[in-house]
Amino acid sequence: MTGTDAGLTGHWTGLYNYPAGGSPVPFEAVLHEISGCVTATTTETSDLLERHGEILHAVIDGRKEGSTVRFLKMYDADEHYDVVHYEGTVHADGDEIDGRWEIPEVWAGTFLMIRAAGAGEERAIKVEEPVGLPARSAILSTGAAARPIRRGPRP
Repeated sequence: MTGTDAGLTGHWTGLYNYPAGGSPVPFEAVLHEISGCVTATTTETSDLLERHGEILHAVIDGRKEGSTVRFLKMYDADEHYDVVHYEGTVHADGDEIDGRWEIPEVWAGTFLMIRAAGAGEERAIKVEEPVGLPARSAILSTGAAARPIRRGPRP
């Protein structure tokens, strides 16, 4: 299976650029892909003057067909944020996507996303932790008399 055949599910970090230059805007995304349908949640810090520094959240809804990915990014914020259209190419290893974003008739730029190491692999992790087993009975002192208490499932 090649990278483009592998799912896009995992944690991704990325940058998007504005057309007039300026600093790239970093973001994080958690993608889920099932049968070519791609959904995600993203987090980034606003660079708009009136909201500078505010943490923004968005959802992504789209499709992957071969090595091409197309999706819409919809911010949870109010009317200050438009729906953003993305189209990109998944690199052969499946761990990088680059392409263009566009707010139709407003502006466009480029983006790059890189999958976090190991994020696309399903892993089973065995956790071993000593567990103290309760005694078969414990003595509870009520001040008047002591009586045995059974711990565990009731019959």
